[in-house]
Parts: sequence; C-alpha cells; structure tokens
Amino acid sequence: MSDLWMILVLLGVSIVLAVVVFNWWQEKKYRRDVEYRFSHTRGDVLDTESSSKEKESFKRNAAEKQAVSEEVEGWMSEPRVRQSPKVEPDFSVSQATSSKKPVGDKNGLNLNKQPGSNPSSNPDHFGSSIQPVVAPVAEIPSLVAQESIPEVAQLPEENEFEPLSAPRVVAENPALPSAVHTAMDWVGLIDAPLGVMLAELEDMQAEVRTFPQHATLWAQSSISGDWQDVLSLDAKAMQDQTPASQVACSLQLADRGGPVDEETLKRFQKSMETLARALGLTVSWQGGYEPSQQAQSIDAFCIEVDKAVEFHVLANQGMFHATKLRGLAEACGMQLSDEGRFELFNTLGQLEFSVRNYEGKPFSADMLKSAVMTGMTFQLDIPTTPNSLQVFDHMVEIAQNMASSLSGSLIDVNRKPIGDVQLDKIRQQLRNISNAMAAQGIVPGSSHAKRLFS
Repeated sequence: MSDLWMILVLLGVSIVLAVVVFNWWQEKKYRRDVEYRFSHTRGDVLDTESSSKEKESFKRNAAEKQAVSEEVEGWMSEPRVRQSPKVEPDFSVSQATSSKKPVGDKNGLNLNKQPGSNPSSNPDHFGSSIQPVVAPVAEIPSLVAQESIPEVAQLPEENEFEPLSAPRVVAENPALPSAVHTAMDWVGLIDAPLGVMLAELEDMQAEVRTFPQHATLWAQSSISGDWQDVLSLDAKAMQDQTPASQVACSLQLADRGGPVDEETLKRFQKSMETLARALGLTVSWQGGYEPSQQAQSIDAFCIEVDKAVEFHVLANQGMFHATKLRGLAEACGMQLSDEGRFELFNTLGQLEFSVRNYEGKPFSADMLKSAVMTGMTFQLDIPTTPNSLQVFDHMVEIAQNMASSLSGSLIDVNRKPIGDVQLDKIRQQLRNISNAMAAQGIVPGSSHAKRLFS
C-alpha cells in the first residue's frame, strides 16, 4: 500500500470521527437548553391537589352510581311498549318512609279518586284521597239549540279543526260511570233533563267507534239510574224506548304506547260538541284541566311507576328436563298459556305472575316432553297485579322450591345471586309504587290500572 492510500484512509477516518463528535456535542447542547427552558415553567393547574381530589371523588361517585344501577336493573324491568327514560328506584328505606309526598305528585297530576269511592272501605287503597282540583275557567255562554235540527249532524273536516277551545267545565263531581276515571279519561257529560232516546245517539255511537284509543259512550237510564254501555248495543237494542237522562263520553289520555296526540283530542272535542248541539244539548267537560297537558302528565306518571319484577332460576350444573319443570309448575296451579309461558291466576281469575323459558323459546306441549333447559324466568307486572307484595312473596316461595327441586339458584338478570337483602329491597319498591298509585286514585290491579298500563 502506497503512502497516498494511507493518507486517504486516515483522512476519511478523521472526517467520520469529526462528524460523530460534532453530532454528540450538538445533541448535548440542545438537551441542556431544553431542560433549562422547561425547568422554569409553571405547574399544570389540573394537577393541583384540589383537582386531584375532585377527580378521585368523581370516579368514586361514578363507580357507586354504576353499582347501584346494576343492583336496581338486576331485578327491575320496564314492560312498556315504547322506549322511555330509565327511572331508577330508590332503595333507601329511610327516605321512602320519611317522605310525605307521594311519587306521583311531582308530575303535577290532577289524579282524583272516583266520585263516591271511600278509601277507608277499600282494603287495596294504600294512600289518602286527594281533593279535586278545578282550574278556573272563563265562563262560556251556553250553546242554544237550533230551531230546526237536521237528521244527521254534519261534522267538520279534520283540516278545519282549530286549536282546542276552552271546554265548559263544572266544579262539582257528578255521578259518572264506574268504568271511567277523570284523571286518565277526558270525560264529557251531557245533561238531558227532558230525556234523550238511544236511537238519537246512533251518530254519536258511530263517531266514538272511529277513535283508535280507548273511547267510551254511556247513557244513564232516567228510570233506574244505571249507566249503560252504548258501544256494546246493537241496532235492535238501540231502539229501546227508555229515555236517558245523562250521556257520558270519554277518551283515554294515555297508555303504555304514550299520550294521545293533540289532533285526536281536537277531533274528539269537536265531534262530541257538534253531535250534542244537533240534539239541542251541551257537553260539560270534567276534570278542570287542559287535556293535552293532562295526557303528558299521565304518561310521565306511567313511566315512573311502570315496573316489573324479574329474576331467574338457573341450573347450577348442566341442565334439567323440561318435563320436571312442567310437573312442578302444574303442581303449583300454573297453566300453560297460548303465548308459551306458565301463568298463575288467583281465585278471581286475575293474573299474578308468569314463568317463561330462560332461553327465550316459548313453551309448548311437545317441547316440554323431550327438551332440556338451563333455566326459567319469573316475572311480576307491578301496576297490573293486585296485592303485589303478597303475590311477590308467593312467587319467591315457588321459585325457591323449584330451585331446590331442580338443583338451581335464584339470580338476577346480571347473574348475581339474590338473597334476603335484595328481596327486602324489592319489597320496599313494591310498597313505594303501590302507595304512589293508590294515592292518585289508581289501585294496582284494578280495571283502571290494567287499562292504563295496557
């Protein structure tokens, strides 16, 4: 190797070393500069001690709220037809017992008891009665009968309807059909001092039948004073010569499907007032409230108390034969329904609770002969069940006996075991809901409750 090659090699190595040293020096310089700059910045306000405590408190509250929500949703479901805001029940016994205001009152409902009902004589009535509240309404001149009455009243077209006018209301509580409830039904009362024949109500009968909601039409006999369901009468029965002294029409304001829309309310008011005017009569609307607002209040009340108790009995290991379940269910007096579930009825023929397949497949006679199952689900609909607390205890007793016979366990929908503590909390919720409904004049399991929660 010549001297020239040696010089070139040494020169190349020197250049490489110089570049490496220069880069190291630059990196060290910039690192010192960065450390110096950031060492003089202020601390982040989000990292202060107070904010840290707030973060920890927020996380702790969120965890507790989630735990309570899971515990509540572990046994309570909402059997509403449409989706509704989730209302979590309060498991605090002290708050429930110390509160003097029923749950339903915060909705501002005018849910009055039926005229003539006595809460002390009704064993199912849990709360005290509420005095009727009648909103002040401007006096409206009464309608005068036309000299010539057409044979068939001409109803206005739907697009001709104007906003609901102030209905003529009365302050007193007249005797109404027991099937209607002024809190959940918009009731119109038509006085006929000279009597009106049933045949004259045929147009009104046909019009009431056009409403998809629960609408009724009643006529009070001027002789016996009994109310007769006009919608149940055929053409021959409508020719009865007994005059009616009063006529009552009603429209249910809400159910599990939601409140009645304002267009339907306008059509109902217009048609009833027009047909009554054709007979030379006037309609006095009961309740003293604005119907669209009352419909919203009733719907909010339904959402608040419309709950169902639900839990499962699951096999501890493997499965069990469906024939054994059928034998246990029939021994308890249950019947297999057309919907594919076992149902238990009381002595009055009212449904108490039901048992369905945990896997979702409906029960059938053929399926129960050969199938194997992992469990079943018990369900109690609170608003439509009379004496729900006693029914719940009976349901738990049957479920525990079945769990023992089938080598299973009682669990909630979150697959957590149900013990005495959870059962006591459910009982407290049943008392709260029953008291809230009864305090508003709607007894759980009554015909009014079943119609409202249908």
